Amino acid sequence: MQSPSEHALTSPARIGVLLLHGLTGMPSEMRPLKKALEAEGYQVAVPLLPGHGADASALLASTWGDWLQGAKTALLALRETCDVVFVGGLSMGSLLAAMLSADPACGVSGLIMISPTLFYDGSSTPITRYLLPLVDWSPFLGRILSWKERPPFGLKDERLQKIIAKSIEAAKQGEGTNFGLFETHVGALRQLKLLARVLCQQAAQVQCAALILHSMEDTIATPKNAFEMYQLLGSAQKQVCLLQGGDHVLTVDLCKGQVNQAVLKFIEETVLSLAANSNHMQCLPRASEQVQAG
Repeated sequence: MQSPSEHALTSPARIGVLLLHGLTGMPSEMRPLKKALEAEGYQVAVPLLPGHGADASALLASTWGDWLQGAKTALLALRETCDVVFVGGLSMGSLLAAMLSADPACGVSGLIMISPTLFYDGSSTPITRYLLPLVDWSPFLGRILSWKERPPFGLKDERLQKIIAKSIEAAKQGEGTNFGLFETHVGALRQLKLLARVLCQQAAQVQCAALILHSMEDTIATPKNAFEMYQLLGSAQKQVCLLQGGDHVLTVDLCKGQVNQAVLKFIEETVLSLAANSNHMQCLPRASEQVQAG
């Protein structure tokens, strides 16, 4: 891949950021971060991933490969107008972001992983996660076995907890959002498990700078996920940042300001590093000149 142009590194408008929501989630999960990035002049894309945004049957009809392809399509569209692209995601979305970063053809300059979830090991994760081996044996069970969303919904923000609880009750009564959106089937978790398995095999191919954000109080996926992801990534420049004051859905929780600040700082520092390396490459004599000099 060619070095980013000088114009791209001095103009935020030429820098794009792709943000990916989590499993059973929606683009709205990324709204505060999207606004913070756009306020700095960056182009931001937040696609709705395949199978999401409808009822449970739509999600069950999709695979992790479909989710990845949807993310890649959005990335390629963003690259049409941007020379430098960062990819970030929440939970499952962060795994997809890492998969894109591992693909040299995608040309990702920086990876942002928020609450990466290789496995569910938090205090509020349902017992149904232990049924995943049964689904491997009989995929049909993945359409039957499920769990309903329950407090704290991966959040410490009590206001948001109450809003979600009211939405669930309304959905049960057939009002507003489909109740299936608040239900996660084991079949979808199986696809997440398959995605995580492939990522563990390919993460060493990630060479771009990487930022991993995780809450010390995550009730869905403990920080163990972040440290394991750190070890797997092949990036020379990578860091884990542990936050307090939030749960799993960090992008909308009480510490969303910290998330925005950390991401903006990471992008700025990465762009400065890319610019420095680009200038250094421009100053180096060409190979033919080096031979003549020798």
